[in-house]
Amino acid sequence: MSENHPRLRRETALTYEVPDDQTLSEGVVAAVADASEADPTRLAPLARTVDPEALDALFGDRYDGTARADGVVRFSFCGYEVVACGDGWVSVLGADG
Repeated sequence: MSENHPRLRRETALTYEVPDDQTLSEGVVAAVADASEADPTRLAPLARTVDPEALDALFGDRYDGTARADGVVRFSFCGYEVVACGDGWVSVLGADG
């Protein structure tokens, strides 16, 4: 996790850097699958929690083509708290329980 990420109160189970060939929403699914040691296709659809297209658009390039590398969104997904950052990092916080 980089120094620029906000401090997380709960224990971080996994920090995932989204590769260039994945969207942020795909990275969220991959990160939660890794943290839960599950096949990504066996997870509940992300769309039940957050609109994947809206998540991708929120952190997509600006209309002039410049990168939008700031901003953070937090939400629960498959029993984990997910922190998705505009710089392409996804943190998965420990499972509820």
